[in-house]
Parts: sequence; structure tokens; C-alpha cells
Amino acid sequence: MKPKPLNKLQLIISMIIILGVLLACGGEEIRFEEDVTSVDDIQSIATETPRPVEVVQAQQGAPGTWTIMLYQDADDEILEKDIFIDLNEAEVVGSTDQVTIVTQIDRYAGSYAGDGDWSSTKRFLVGQDGRLEAIGSQELADMGEVDMSDKNSLVDFASWAIQNYPAEKYALILSDHGMGWLGGWSDDNPVPNGEMGMHRIDQALAEIVVSNGIGQLEFVGFDACLMAQIETMSAIAPHARYAVASEEVEPALGWAYAGFLKTLTDNPAGLTGADFATAVVDSYITEDFRIVDDAARQAFVYEVFGFEGQTTAQEVIDGLGSDITLSAIDLSKMADLNAAFNDFILAAANTNQAALSAARSYAQPYTSVFGNEVPASFIDLGHFVALAAAQSGDPAVESAALAVQDALSAAVIAEKHGPNRPGSSGLSIYFPVSNLYKVTATREDLLYTFFISRFAAASLWDDFLAYHYTGAPIDPASADLAVLAPAAPELAEEAAVPDLAADAVVSSPGAGGITIDPVTASTDTIDLDGVVTINTTVRGQNISYIYYYVSYFWEDDSSFLTADMGYIESDATRAVNGVHYPDWGGDDFVEIEFDWDPTMFFISDGIEENDQFAFFEPTSFGETWERDVYTVYGQYTFAGTSDTREAAINFWGSGEMKDIYAFEDSDGAGAPRQVSPSVGDTFTIWEEWLEYDEQEGGYLFVDYEGGTMTYNGTPFTMVPYYGYSGIYDIGVIAEDFDGNYQEGFTEIRVTE
Repeated sequence: MKPKPLNKLQLIISMIIILGVLLACGGEEIRFEEDVTSVDDIQSIATETPRPVEVVQAQQGAPGTWTIMLYQDADDEILEKDIFIDLNEAEVVGSTDQVTIVTQIDRYAGSYAGDGDWSSTKRFLVGQDGRLEAIGSQELADMGEVDMSDKNSLVDFASWAIQNYPAEKYALILSDHGMGWLGGWSDDNPVPNGEMGMHRIDQALAEIVVSNGIGQLEFVGFDACLMAQIETMSAIAPHARYAVASEEVEPALGWAYAGFLKTLTDNPAGLTGADFATAVVDSYITEDFRIVDDAARQAFVYEVFGFEGQTTAQEVIDGLGSDITLSAIDLSKMADLNAAFNDFILAAANTNQAALSAARSYAQPYTSVFGNEVPASFIDLGHFVALAAAQSGDPAVESAALAVQDALSAAVIAEKHGPNRPGSSGLSIYFPVSNLYKVTATREDLLYTFFISRFAAASLWDDFLAYHYTGAPIDPASADLAVLAPAAPELAEEAAVPDLAADAVVSSPGAGGITIDPVTASTDTIDLDGVVTINTTVRGQNISYIYYYVSYFWEDDSSFLTADMGYIESDATRAVNGVHYPDWGGDDFVEIEFDWDPTMFFISDGIEENDQFAFFEPTSFGETWERDVYTVYGQYTFAGTSDTREAAINFWGSGEMKDIYAFEDSDGAGAPRQVSPSVGDTFTIWEEWLEYDEQEGGYLFVDYEGGTMTYNGTPFTMVPYYGYSGIYDIGVIAEDFDGNYQEGFTEIRVTE
């Protein structure tokens, strides 16, 4: 359970003296094998007098020449400033006679006001300029408002760059929101709700390489969230040699453009695509200009966190790096990886399917794009197969899992992850619970096999999901690895035809048939200082997590306010690749006993009169209760604007704020992006109520706006308060491997 954290004074003192906590990103130190070796070089370039851009346009294929194409979709209130600064970081290095850097950047109207606050789409030939506040490069075109979510815009930009700045090697970097196999690259202006699905990115890259006769791009980079998946890398494998992407949400800083571009311009003739991809990963966070440059770092820390004291680069690196992931992929190895994974799938289909559900439930998860009503469905591929081997105990699965891990190691040529993502191996996979599977197998606008048609053609994974949830047979001959080969043709355009009928029967081997014995209490009445002992027994199979749950009865309208929830710890925990999960033993029942006192939790900004009640929902099980993660959902509004996003603030079990994510859609769905809060931003808390609905003939959960917190430069914390007098329902909730819940309650009256 979540115990009371330190008192507020102790927490505030801790935040002031520990930068990792101050930066609201964890505080656990992160170590990378490489050192920040190019800091002095990057700083010295930034202080040089800007030099005019004089690019020698080499003939096609001239040895040692590169063209770097930045497709920067900054038409978004969260990302505009960060992507704008990414371009300015590229200017710290700038183009040379062997490396040409060009960009197409679309800005947002109403967010960041810097550099004249223009909001159109422009193309620049990137020159050298050490300022971060204004673009000093040569403007080549102002194109007005371009729909950056249209694949034709991407094709037009890349083709223009290749034709006007020919080189031996071409690198294309796409920046914006990412959603894994769904794609991303949203742009609401000029076309509302525009997005570039993964199938469109596949088509765009195919057209770029074929129409321009370049065979393959040397490199494709996704400076976006959640794009390092076996599905996405399979989609682009024919069109490029190497790629870089992240399994998890990226910090607002994005990539370290000055760092890896400096590596390239120092030795363009000697760098391969593998070297370039590795440089992107190696420089990530550690060589970001806003960290390594003293003035830029202090401005960044003050702007985001209101901290005026001195900080070191390593302190900021330690604070921001705890949840990161980034992987460099040799795309020529994707066929081998898919072949090994197909063999694993066939072995897994012949083993205990509940073991596969357990592996899905406990595998290293990443932020969900499908909202908070279903468990995370993007899980680490390497960690999943390792857990499948451990859970099944099947020699055939164990052997196949080792082969997948070997193939994964060959494909992932560089990888880094922070200590809060220990199970990360470089690529993730989509493995939904049964109700989400049915959605993405029947809804045309979310059809999994349509968005990743190339992966679906090469892989048996979509067939396995159908087998796992419906019993449909798997045809091993249906996988065609030839679609992943270099220069494989663009797949024929097909309609989004559902994989399942809307009335198809979907069931799950991870369902547990869980029951809960009557919940009893040592007493039914306590005062505000009292403690009651709760007992029950959870029975059944496939138990994943067990929680306590507290609701407060609001007598005025007979509704229930969700007051508190937390993990009930098992007697023992297990760990695979550093990821911990509960071990409930081998019996068909679990005896539950815990103490409860009338405590409620509030969000605090360090000023007591500003504290607001919030429901902290458990979302990640840690090695200890301090490393559990609790999430508060609400609406985030950016200072000085009316721009509002659905958002989630994550807190450690020990009380410190971990990070903030904003989402494109309601209910915490859509593309996520980590938010660097600015002074004046507000967060309105969603309160969860259980109300009786006469039309439905039962109780339903409803969210209402609660209190509002205004960010004042001090990270929020979770603090305990005495509860109210009145009636509480104290419950035990058990979750199975398919995300289904069973609960039992008892009533406790609290007196003053």
C-alpha cells in the first residue's frame, strides 16, 4: 500500500537540494557508457561568428557527401517551441561543403511567440548560428500553411531536397507526435484532425526512393514518441538502411541535434549510416545543447522549473534521463528478426496460452495511446519473449525466445534506456488485451493490419493474436519475408477490411474467473485517528495485481467519490530483466490483510492553501512501494492561451512528481508528449464519481472537474491529509491477466 510520505517541509527541502527531484523526472541517477565528449567542441562552435552558407552541390553519389532532411511538424502547442529549438540546435553546427542540412518546418499559431511568431511553413538551408532564439539560416521558401500530415507533403519535401542537394547518402528525420504502429504527424491546420498513418509513411518512403532513383535512404529517424516497434521498423525496412526511434515517450528536449551533427560534419566521408545512427543514440540527452551549454542550461532550468541556482550538465542529465529509451536499428536485419519471431510464434501457439497472457501483463510497458481504460498494449519485445519462456517453462518456447533475442541483438546496433525502463531491449510489440484486440481487429479507423500491412504480410503475429483470442488457426505459409527486402515494391493500396466480424466471439486465456470472499473489518466504526484491519480471500487463476480501493459516500445525492487506491503487496516479488511483478504463489487463493486509516491524498505546490484533493491511481508496480507510480488525470492548460489538453501527472509512491504527459485526444488517448511545465500553466483535476443512472438502471463512473493547480516553478507533490467523517466503502480489487476486475467491499463509518 501507499504509506504516508514525508511531511511537506521535508519534501520541499529535498526538492531544493536534489536536482533530480527538482526536475520532476525521478531523481535516480542514470549512467551511460559514453561520456559527454564533444561538449567543448559544441560550445566553441556556438560562440563562433555565424558563417555564410556555401554548399558545394556535389554530383549524385559523390563520395563522402550527405544531405540531412528535417521534416519538422511543429504545428502544435506542445511541440512548437521544442522543435523550433531543435532547428536552432542544428544551426549550432550548420551545413558544410560535404553535409547539407535542409528543413521544412511548420509552426503553430498561438503558442511560442519567438522569432517573429510566424506560423506558416518554411524551408531553410541550415547555416551556422549559435543563437537558440532566432533562425539565422537562409530562408528558401515561405509556403504558407502546409498540411504536414499529408504524405504528399513529405514526398514533395524529400524529393525537392534530393533533387536540389544531391549527395551520396540521404538522411530523413521526422519530428512530431508519434503513436507507434498508428503513425502520428498530426496537423489540424489546414485540415482538421489530419494524421499520417504508418501505412502512409511506408508509401511515402517508397515513393521517395523510387521516384528519385536512390535505391534506399541511408537513414530514417523518428524524433517522436513510441516509434521503435517491430511493426514500424518492418514498414520502413525496404526503404532505408538504418533507423533510430524510441520505444517510450521522448522528453520535450528531443534529440541532441548539435551533438550528432557535429559528429557527422567532423568526418562525413568516414561515417557509415550505422555510425550516424549510433551517434544519434550516443548523444541523446547527454549532448543536448540545452544541457551542455552553460547559459542554455540555466535558461532551460529557470524557464521550466523556476530554479535560479547553478546546475551541472550531469545533474540535469541524471534528472531527465530516468525514463528515456532510444534505439538504432539495422533495417537489413528485420527479415531475420521477423523469421525468428515467426518461429517463436509457432512455438508459443503450442504452449499454455495463460502463460503468454501473464507475459503480456508483466512485460515492460510503454505509454498507452488507447486511453487509461485498458492496460498498456505496447510492450518490450525482448522482455516479452523472456517472460514467455519463464512463465511457460516450455523448452520449445525457451529455445525460440533465445533465437528472437539473438536476432534482436543483431538488429539493435545501439540502445540506451533509463533506470525506470529496465526491461527495454530496443523494440516493442503491440499485444492488446481482448477487448482492445477486438477494437483494432474490427474498426476500420483503427485496423491494426491496415496500418502495418507490410509487417502483417511478413509476420505471423496478427495471426497469433487471432488464434490467442478467437482460436482461429495459424497458417505458417502465410508469412512472406520478401516484402521486407531492400527496394521491395510498395504494397498495393487496399481498403481497411476488418479482420473480425463485429459480432465475433472474443475470449481470453488470461481471464481468471476470480472471486472475492466477503470483505470483513475488525470494526465498522473508527474515528479520524483510528485504524481498521481489512480481511478477505481472493480466489481463482491468473491473478496479476491486487489493489485496495476506497470510496467516500456523498449523502447529498447518494454518490460515491473515488478517494484512494493502491497496490497490495505480495509476500514475494519476481523480476525478469530488472522489471518487478508480484508473485501470488501457486495456490488458487490469496489471503489478504491490510490496515486502513482515513487518509486522503492531495496535490501540493508547496503552499498549503493551494493544495487540492486528487485521486492517485496506481499505474506501475515497482520494486518497492517508493518506486510504484501513481497517476492523476485532468486537463492541462498552457499559460497565456486557451489551449487545453487531456493530461496525466505521474507521481512516485514516495510522493515526488515524476513527469507530466499530455495527449491529443480525450480520456488520455492519442499521441502522448511529455510536457515541460511553465510558470502559469494550470492543471484541472478530474474527480471520479460513481453515480446512479436511471436510464442504465445502475451505477456508472462519471468524471467531473475538481480543483485546479497552477504551476509556480515548484514541482507538485503528493501529500496526505486526514479524511472526512462519514461513510467509506473499503474494497479489495483483483485484476486478471486480461485486465478484468473483480471487487468486494465493506462499509466503515468514520466519526470525528
